Amino acid sequence: MYSIWLLEYAHVQKQHIGSVLSGQHNKGYRELAFTYMLLKGNGLTILIDTGTNGENEATLKLHKRDGVLDWQPPSKVLAKVGIKPEDVDYILISHAHYDHINNMQAFPKAHFFVQEKEILGWVWAMTREKKFRFPNMALNNQDIFDALHLIVENRMTLVDGEVKNVLPDIDLYPAYDGHSFGSQIIVINNPDGIWENVGDLAYVQENLTGIDNTGTYVPVGLAVGSPYNLIKSLDDMMKIANNDMHRIIIGHEPNNWTKFPTKKYDDGLHVAEIALAEGDKSIFVK
Repeated sequence: MYSIWLLEYAHVQKQHIGSVLSGQHNKGYRELAFTYMLLKGNGLTILIDTGTNGENEATLKLHKRDGVLDWQPPSKVLAKVGIKPEDVDYILISHAHYDHINNMQAFPKAHFFVQEKEILGWVWAMTREKKFRFPNMALNNQDIFDALHLIVENRMTLVDGEVKNVLPDIDLYPAYDGHSFGSQIIVINNPDGIWENVGDLAYVQENLTGIDNTGTYVPVGLAVGSPYNLIKSLDDMMKIANNDMHRIIIGHEPNNWTKFPTKKYDDGLHVAEIALAEGDKSIFVK
């Protein structure tokens, strides 16, 4: 069993709803959390995604463009749960947009897993003529170069499709040609039930519940693929969770801070405690 925490490393206070919920133009703004997930159990320390490197000049430009505020480095974020970046054994990458993969260098001892189609898809996209590169807007090209170096150094494994037990009690389910070329749903099989990290296949709860709880899936507003592929991914994650929304963790969704036991720190960022393995104590209890 894994203890699971959702760690906020930054946030956006005003994200256009039309980019969060496709087609919802002129409907105002939403706050978004920027997070990664920590798993601790089975003798392993695992992250899902790396967040960004807010000390990098190119990343700072992206932060400014996207309104990313209050960024904190992994050394400070992980310290809230008693972990150091060098303690991390493995990192599972949901997809290669900059807010999920941009800080790989912060974890010197970690081995990475990502879908092969995700990395090769972005290599292909980066080689298109400039007029075709709009879908690359959430990409930092250097992240793909860094990933290729990690592959050569045998520190990154490219997986091909669905993988059961990629690590003990953790499964990967691909989501092709939707939000990105090869996103993946990461499923943690705990004794009390499964937990799903869905990356950016959903930004907020309404992607799954529909506007005003109509039950009609609403895809996210940024994609390299078709709306139908995005909708299929939403349906896949619901099926994996047996339609239990509580088991689906949407990393950008601020309602996680009310959904789970949570502490807000002096830096304005949150940590949510999703599950505790037997013998582990809550980080909120001194």
